[in-house]
Amino acid sequence: MSNAQKTPKSTLEVLRGAVEALLTIAGQKQNELADGIGLSDYAVSRRQSRRPEARSPWSFDEADAIARHFGMPTLTLLAGAETACEAYASSRGATVTRLLADRNEPSATVKEPDSPAAPAAAASPESQSSEPEAAAVEDVTQLPDPEPCVLCQLPATTALEGFPQHVSADECAAAADAARPQEAPAESDGDQETDRREPASTPEPDTSQRPHPARERRPSRPRQERSDTKDTAVAFLRRNIHDALEQHNGDLEAAQAFLVRKAIPHAMELLDLTRRSGRYDIVAFPFLPDILRKPTKDKPDQIWEARPKWSRAWDSLPPGTHTVDELDINGAYLSALKTHLPLGELAHSEGPIDTIKLRRSGFHYVTPGEWKHEHLPNPLGARDEDGPLWIGEPTLRQLNRAASEKYGRLCEPPQIHESWTSGSTEHLLEYARAALAEVRAEAIADNDTVAEEYVKAMYSKLVSTMGDSNFNRDVHRPDWMHIIRSAAFSNLWEKAFKANAAGLHIVRVSGTDELHLIGDWRSAVGAQGRPLFPEGRALTEVKLKNQRTITTGSEA
Repeated sequence: MSNAQKTPKSTLEVLRGAVEALLTIAGQKQNELADGIGLSDYAVSRRQSRRPEARSPWSFDEADAIARHFGMPTLTLLAGAETACEAYASSRGATVTRLLADRNEPSATVKEPDSPAAPAAAASPESQSSEPEAAAVEDVTQLPDPEPCVLCQLPATTALEGFPQHVSADECAAAADAARPQEAPAESDGDQETDRREPASTPEPDTSQRPHPARERRPSRPRQERSDTKDTAVAFLRRNIHDALEQHNGDLEAAQAFLVRKAIPHAMELLDLTRRSGRYDIVAFPFLPDILRKPTKDKPDQIWEARPKWSRAWDSLPPGTHTVDELDINGAYLSALKTHLPLGELAHSEGPIDTIKLRRSGFHYVTPGEWKHEHLPNPLGARDEDGPLWIGEPTLRQLNRAASEKYGRLCEPPQIHESWTSGSTEHLLEYARAALAEVRAEAIADNDTVAEEYVKAMYSKLVSTMGDSNFNRDVHRPDWMHIIRSAAFSNLWEKAFKANAAGLHIVRVSGTDELHLIGDWRSAVGAQGRPLFPEGRALTEVKLKNQRTITTGSEA
């Protein structure tokens, strides 16, 4: 058996190994490689992922770009890590051993207490003395006791905006490396001696290296004001539209078709651009519980999004002839981007949980209360079965609101059996949403169909492909997809509830944007005296799509 042939590595495996080795001897990080080859950080992270299910392949063009970045022919890069590293070292007049030794010298100098060069070496970089320290004081607080990081669920001693979190992805990785040796001894009693010795050698380099990645990365993402971030994103969208029109010599149809085809990569670039000033990096490929995994390609996962498809029984309407106004809700998915999204990996819990108080979001296995109202749609949507089910955060909060005194106690609150949640924020996609909304408003004001269709394609395709799609290989967040969709359905239910409270009759509620009413909806006002349904094309307004006449009761 020892002479059995080993399975040869694929070209992609060889390329990944070569890239990892080159980054090591060059002293570069993945974000530096991303900048050098024109990809986003998360795209490089996915292509180099150690989890097979999270990987996406390098393309031939990207392999050429990597080779140019490291200054070697593409065939040399594809020959493997050893050949590529030797070529890289040779181009710099050194050997691989010499480059690795040079990389280790600065850390040795800092560790040496008696060396006169140590204080100068430690104090000379401005990024380690002034700017990072100021940023750390402003953004980072120390926790009295370690708490699970919202991104990786491993113990963290720091917090950002009250959320326990490592200050960089490198610290998350270091925490994961430190946790592995502690679990190994439980697997085999015979290997306890080896397992006990291994952790003794790993903490020293980990503790000496942890502060450095954090201090090197933080200055590269300077704080910006909200308006600066949004203005940068708006300029990015305008430039894309201008370039497309120029590239197609003013042909509106051709430019629009081109922009719609580019909607997904442009949306991912927009996310990357708008998160540069944020406190939290987007975790593109987190661990997913089984409830978010499809059992087969053609079968859905276990999450119920509460999509409405409700029509009112005509015998519950007042008798007579009525005009039904079919209203369309503008930009439903764009508005739904502002919802509480999980930041990192989802953690399991049993029993009731107050996600609002704990600032968490995720999915919950609940038994909902009975719905007995013919004049209002069920917040759970078009569900034919009874019993417990998995729902997203927006649906849970909607059911709790419906059960509250403010809403007239329409049902009993759902009973939570178990949950998968993570620390959350409502503003994760807010900069991107605000930029898309501004360009959309400009396009409508200028009657610019190219820009309007471009924006619509960006937010709709972003939501539809961020879950599990071959058309978007840069992010895999089915949890976000479900929650955003559920938020859009919940927003529509809210409008139906307010219409009913204002004395209008609801005839139909369907999808994300279809609301059919009987009554003077233009004059309807809410509890604060504001118009419920201002007419127009803005995100806060509605459009009248169609009118029809129905006859009910004895006159039918």
